[in-house]
Amino acid sequence: MLRDIFREKLQKRLVLGFLVATCLTGLVATLVGIKIISDSTMNEAQRKVQQDINTAKLVYGYSLERLAFHVSSVAFQSPLIEAISSGNMSSLEDLKNLIRSGGQTRSEGKTPFIPLDMLSLVDAEGTVLYCASNPAARGDNVLWDAVIRRCLEDGAPQSSTELIPLERIKRENPLLSERLAIPVIKTPQSIETSRERLSEGMVLRAAFPVFDGQGALRGALAGGILLNSDYAMVDKIKETLYHDEKYRNLDMGFATIFQGGVRISTNVLTETAERAIGTVVSKEVYEQVVSQGKDWVGRAFVVNDWYLSSYVPICNSDNAIIGMLYVGILEKKYRDMRVNALWIFLGITTLGMVVAFIISFRMGQTIIERIRILKQATETIATGDLGYRLPCSKSSDFGMLDEAFNDMVISLRDRDERLRKANQQITQTERLVSLGQIAAGVAHEMNNPLGGILLYSNLILEELPESSPARENLNKIIYQTNRCREIVQNLLDFARTPSGEMVPLDINEVLMTSLSLVRDQSMFHGIEIETVLAEGLPRVNGDRSRLEQVFLNLFINASDSMSEGGRLTVATKLISRFPSDRQEETEMERICLLASPHTVKITISDTGKGIDKAYLSHIFEPFFTTKDPGKGTGLGLSIAYGIVRKHDGFIDVESEPGQGTTFFVFLPAKGDGTFPRTQIREDTVG
Repeated sequence: MLRDIFREKLQKRLVLGFLVATCLTGLVATLVGIKIISDSTMNEAQRKVQQDINTAKLVYGYSLERLAFHVSSVAFQSPLIEAISSGNMSSLEDLKNLIRSGGQTRSEGKTPFIPLDMLSLVDAEGTVLYCASNPAARGDNVLWDAVIRRCLEDGAPQSSTELIPLERIKRENPLLSERLAIPVIKTPQSIETSRERLSEGMVLRAAFPVFDGQGALRGALAGGILLNSDYAMVDKIKETLYHDEKYRNLDMGFATIFQGGVRISTNVLTETAERAIGTVVSKEVYEQVVSQGKDWVGRAFVVNDWYLSSYVPICNSDNAIIGMLYVGILEKKYRDMRVNALWIFLGITTLGMVVAFIISFRMGQTIIERIRILKQATETIATGDLGYRLPCSKSSDFGMLDEAFNDMVISLRDRDERLRKANQQITQTERLVSLGQIAAGVAHEMNNPLGGILLYSNLILEELPESSPARENLNKIIYQTNRCREIVQNLLDFARTPSGEMVPLDINEVLMTSLSLVRDQSMFHGIEIETVLAEGLPRVNGDRSRLEQVFLNLFINASDSMSEGGRLTVATKLISRFPSDRQEETEMERICLLASPHTVKITISDTGKGIDKAYLSHIFEPFFTTKDPGKGTGLGLSIAYGIVRKHDGFIDVESEPGQGTTFFVFLPAKGDGTFPRTQIREDTVG
């Protein structure tokens, strides 16, 4: 049969060849396409669930940090020292307003304070002096609580997630009994457990040390939020990730907090539309996450369908795994996307095969003629006639081939010209590389003649009498020479590759360098820049390029908020914990001084449009932005927050709509604590 095929006319052979090649190509493309679509769809789903669990961890960590900050705020705002010293706790009765009743639920981020389940004041020996939710607990010793014990031992704020026995929780707040009554519901696929009910509760715990005026530790204020049957955090995660999205009347995603392997807070619903509290996780997930401490990502059957799920461990202050955090997204949506894509791909492939057959049949009639024309053209080109051109027939299916052939002839003729231009480009590139290598050296060498000009100008200036008219010209020479030296120095600093090392830095110098990079940009036209920098500040340990990144981000944000002009104020000062150096302090300054006895405070303030109070608690969250769509990613401030935290510092913000915005950056000072008195240097630049 093959011999008969090859004995046929060329046109038939071409048609058969096109048909066989098209079928084979379509078959291979179909198999490869099915594999690629299946893998890419599931990989996208896996990436989505991994991003979701990372966001859920951020929400969980933010809730714990918010609790710690709230406890510290209550400690500063309440007369704790007076109550401890006098033994009269009547002045602390207002703290009862911070305790929610047993049936209430929390509302994340919608109130200025966090309703607490537990709030107690203890002395330095761990004895309860006042319990806002149960006054009868006074006199109990709570050193069994790892968070309170470490807070008293280290004299520093502590926060973590802890497991607390039910009796202890009920002792602190009897109204929590109903939320602690969680029956354990076992299934054939769940882990083996002999318990019918949980014997412990999972609590977000935070403690803040209380010092007197002499810096002596007098006790601690401890607060807690019971996660059992508390749905605020899981609902916040679900709202943030999925916005109540549904697919075919099924929830697109869920979030759950596990105590050990038991659901204690979830928005997973049972068949009776109740939250699946008390249900137990599968044995496979429990062994990998709780027993081995590894993350788990895979398929899981939830309620009545399959979900792509991710579990991560939750640890206490001793890094022991006490539970899990879970998010899951509906797999059905991605399965349907995969099936639809496969059907579309198969339809396109089949249609392409049919069209290819029709085209091959038509091309078989003209291909012989075109082959003869191409043969004649190649023979002509071979003789050296590079001016030959194929006639482009509009009715021919080979118009593209004709154009390609003619382009090839033109390219042969122009080869030498292109090679010459390419050689010039290479030479120019090498020259630019050489110039880049010597740029820093040239700038460095310019410092010497500039220094000589500055030296001799000053010598001549000293010798001239005060009445000499040449003094004004010399002053101009000195001023312009200093400007040149500053420009050269900025060139050297900007061209220098950042080392990434933590080195002692003059924060005023870092700020001025950052300002010099943006103050002449068009975005700062019409903005008045005022610097109020304290002289004699101690150095801070930091990565220069990273800190410049933080300040540049804040400067640019300020300019964006002052599109019609305004004032940007940059100020620095030293704050100290010791009484001899203390001035009137803000709440944030007092918190910073607990971590470091001496702290450098950087204030960056603008007179722009300000930030709405509803957004202030979210501006450091990833992907949150108040800018117009397309003008911001929402990552700038979260990255700045991370950089400052890596430097053991703090960043805070104050703003009023229409009154501008002020950012505060606190960095611990380097040294033994003996610093010269600071003086203020003011400068205003239009």
